[in-house]
Amino acid sequence: MTSHGDYSPEAKAAAEGKARAADVFAEHAEIIVERLPDVPEGHVLVAIVDGGHGFGGTHHVKQDEIVERVPELEQEGWAMVFTPGSDVDEVRRRTDEMATLARRRAEMITRIRTRRS
Repeated sequence: MTSHGDYSPEAKAAAEGKARAADVFAEHAEIIVERLPDVPEGHVLVAIVDGGHGFGGTHHVKQDEIVERVPELEQEGWAMVFTPGSDVDEVRRRTDEMATLARRRAEMITRIRTRRS
């Protein structure tokens, strides 16, 4: 059988952390949306959750600098990118999807590790 992916305890913890971060983004959906009208043309809004699962605020990032800037802002945490026009429902839909996928990954790792032990 070919192994595809990391099923370590660290990978499970990372997935669980991502799910918690998604919940923090969802809790701050209104704040995120309130800041969207101030985003200059040619920019996006990057929301941050820090490594301790605290809301790290939002930043305006030029669209052509996303690849460089998002990892700088993210550091040991998580980032989500939003464009002007997003509403609270859209933010929550995206955060729910992020949380669901992360929780499924953590559950899958648990199942695989259980089968292997």
